[in-house]
Amino acid sequence: MPYDNLQDFLKALDAAGELKRISAEVDPVLEVTEIADRVSKEKSAANKALLFDKIKGSSLPLAINTFGSYKRMHLALGCDSFDDLQDFLKALD
Repeated sequence: MPYDNLQDFLKALDAAGELKRISAEVDPVLEVTEIADRVSKEKSAANKALLFDKIKGSSLPLAINTFGSYKRMHLALGCDSFDDLQDFLKALD
C-alpha cells in the first residue's frame, strides 16, 4: 500500500499540485457540494482534490474529490497506469 493513512495521501496530492486548500468557512449542507461539483466538472487544471479547513459546525477538515482524476487514482494506487495494476493483480492469482 503506497500510503499509511489519508493524511499521507493528502500530503502526496499537495506535493503533486493536485490539492487545493479552502481556508474560508463553508456550510456542509449545500455549499461544500456546490463547490465540489463545480471543481470536479472542470476540464482544465482547475480540477483538483479539495481540502476544506473550516467546516461550519465541525472541528474536522473535509477532503473531497481526492480520486476525481486518473492522475490522482494512479497516485493513490501507486501505479503509472491501470494496465500496470491489472498485471500486478493477475500475478497474484
